[in-house]
Amino acid sequence: MLFGLAGAAALCVWTVLPAGAIGKTSLDLELDPYYTAFGLSVPFQEGSDESDVETDELTTYSGMLARAIVPRFMVIEGSVNPLPLLGAVVRDESESFYRKQQSGASFNLLEAATAGFEEPYALSVFLGKVIDFSKGTKTLGRAQKGYVGYLFSGGNYHIMNLLVVPDNWVEAEWKVKGDQQTPSRKMSWSFRFGAKIHGNPEIQDTYYLGLRRSRTDYKTTRLSFLLSSSFEYRIDLGRRERRALSHFILVEKNFPVTKRNWTFSLGMGYLWVGQDKYSGALAQRRLNNETQYLLRPNLKF
Repeated sequence: MLFGLAGAAALCVWTVLPAGAIGKTSLDLELDPYYTAFGLSVPFQEGSDESDVETDELTTYSGMLARAIVPRFMVIEGSVNPLPLLGAVVRDESESFYRKQQSGASFNLLEAATAGFEEPYALSVFLGKVIDFSKGTKTLGRAQKGYVGYLFSGGNYHIMNLLVVPDNWVEAEWKVKGDQQTPSRKMSWSFRFGAKIHGNPEIQDTYYLGLRRSRTDYKTTRLSFLLSSSFEYRIDLGRRERRALSHFILVEKNFPVTKRNWTFSLGMGYLWVGQDKYSGALAQRRLNNETQYLLRPNLKF
């Protein structure tokens, strides 16, 4: 229902705008083994995406937060999580192979490489501000955009221990997200909080807070060994009890592949999912362990 209201609101915004108020639309593609998305950006007026010059990392974040949160863009996006979806397919095809990857109570090789994503795909509508970092800066010829505003998403499946479970879910969040790449560095970041409602009564509704920051330095500096890294954290709280249902932590070291402007990363992390997150038949299908250690090699484009 929430996702339907978001779509209706977006349609209303589109239809009430006067003729000529829509700026030039653009298509954006984000490729990643864990998250791949295709989006259509629609500005509500020409020149809505103000350009930013290259600044230090903290100034980039604060400059986005200082902007008025008045929707000036709509972005319609479809996304898929390729490796988590592949992991679910592998388990569905061979339960015995999946169980052979288990080593101890808190490590399954397939889970270590794919855990932390609750859905195989999603459809989203974003309303807010889009900032084009490519204008007026020396970039590497790829889309460089920041987003500040409201995101409404929905889907019809949930992933639990690489089992695909029917679930008509919707979520709403406020987020700050960005991607910037110049000859000296590549940065991406996402700060968000919101709520997720599940149609499956055996999955508890949640409030969540998520933080992600990633940076790769192409030019070596005294602190580049530390700064050229990634960190991600998310906590989910139960809507009923207001206590933690899950914690996700991932720390990565980024290694630039300068000739292709790619980044190879190696990450280690930890996922804890409490017993209260699932109930009924789903709780019985879960593995007994609440914790899962993560191992994430990745190639970022």
